[in-house]
Amino acid sequence: MVLLELIFSIVLFSIIGLISTNISLNLYKKNHTNRYLTFSNLTLETTRLFLVTNGVENISFDDKELYFKTDLLLKNVSSFQLLKSATIATVNICIDNNSICQQWKIKI
Repeated sequence: MVLLELIFSIVLFSIIGLISTNISLNLYKKNHTNRYLTFSNLTLETTRLFLVTNGVENISFDDKELYFKTDLLLKNVSSFQLLKSATIATVNICIDNNSICQQWKIKI
């Protein structure tokens, strides 16, 4: 009888351990994804604020890198498009193989 209870306890604790490990792994993956998205969006937002402050006249895009004058502004830019009208510049930008894309309207 004691042996049966011991086997039952080991099986029960093994199941609880596997479920706990699975939940912990899923939480880790979700946290990693959320941290990546938050960091990427924050990077894009700071770039947008920089462009609002300093203007879009001196922006250039070359080989997946965005430059302000000759200084590197942003890396891993998948696509970049700047459209200027009389008073508003529209910037379409994607980073990290088009995983995060945004469109900005900046007053000139």
